[in-house]
Amino acid sequence: MSEPAPRIATQTLPLAERLERLKPSAIREIHNLADRLKLENPGKSVIALHFGEPDLGTPPFIVEAGVAALRNGAVFYENNSGRNDLKAELARYFRERYDLRLTEDNFLITCGGVQAICLSMLGLLAPGDEMINVTPAWPNFTGAAELAGATVHDLPLTFDGAERRYFLDFSALEALAQRCRNLRVVVVNTPSNPTGWVMQGHEKQRILDFCRERGAYLVGDEMYDRIVFDGADQPSFLQMREAGERLVLINGFSKTYAMTGWRLGYLIAEPQLAQRLAQMQEYVTSCAPSMAQVAAITALREGEPFIAESLARYRNLRDIVVERLAAIPGSEFANPGGGFYAFFRHPATEDSVRFCRELLRSAGVVLAPGRAFGGGGEGWVRICFAQRPEILDEAMNRLTQFVSGKI
Repeated sequence: MSEPAPRIATQTLPLAERLERLKPSAIREIHNLADRLKLENPGKSVIALHFGEPDLGTPPFIVEAGVAALRNGAVFYENNSGRNDLKAELARYFRERYDLRLTEDNFLITCGGVQAICLSMLGLLAPGDEMINVTPAWPNFTGAAELAGATVHDLPLTFDGAERRYFLDFSALEALAQRCRNLRVVVVNTPSNPTGWVMQGHEKQRILDFCRERGAYLVGDEMYDRIVFDGADQPSFLQMREAGERLVLINGFSKTYAMTGWRLGYLIAEPQLAQRLAQMQEYVTSCAPSMAQVAAITALREGEPFIAESLARYRNLRDIVVERLAAIPGSEFANPGGGFYAFFRHPATEDSVRFCRELLRSAGVVLAPGRAFGGGGEGWVRICFAQRPEILDEAMNRLTQFVSGKI
């Protein structure tokens, strides 16, 4: 009998360069620390405000649609680009909301907005390409672009402390673009995660013109487009597009309809690009879950009352957080114009990861460190305020006591 071949130690196996380049998620680091803390101290009260998801879960009318879909056989593979009935419903939704004439061929249904981001970056970028990312921003754009081998340049928003708002410095954008040799993509998320910044219509037109002049793609993340406060002017980039526009829009069902665990998003692009990205989807997940796609049709058809109720709730929760942050000596923050996040800084948050670790251990509150969100993020911390008022109020009590040295 021959002897078994010697086992090769895992650590000696070479990894692809793209894996070596991947950076760990600072948000996940804090989340994992919270999990360990709860295991080690089962009775410890921990309030989690670090993940970006509504606390109340998916509304029953969508859940029931998903259950019915399962019972009615929506358990098989779908087209790479998504179900035709869902894409037709999305076309109707955008026609009625924005008076846009989109067809089913403009849509690609994905496993969450995260996959829409990844497919877009892998489809548009190659080694040697450059991308400008308006930050602080959701880190997946940078991660996916670097997986594609591109170079990412952060363009931090400018914070106006007197007005408590962020704004995009277009002169800084121009200067950064002049230093790029092969600018291929510009990414803008509005309403913004994590800052709550809402880009106005004339600003959207200006950055779209900027991309046209340079032959670059604009990738717009409008995941929070239905969570806009105070009557802000928030047209879609789609309303400004021209024929053959180099424009990709990222959206989904997670935030608007509280469907984060359903993993269902979509992107909108010119048909030729959408079709090619759908071909790429074959090698990633083949298709988005069938039953989730069927449930999403019900969300689009019947979801407007839920959206209105959610917006009123988030506005009230935003006001609670803004009032409490304003009462903390030394704190600075932007008034969130949209989304469900408050981004703040304090002398104690200079090292945002260390601050979040210490806040968790001492006060049992989990927040997201600003370092995770790229340029302009370090020194800041994100609060997700999509939480019940009494829990949010307790979290703000603990945060106030912690930065005041009372915990």
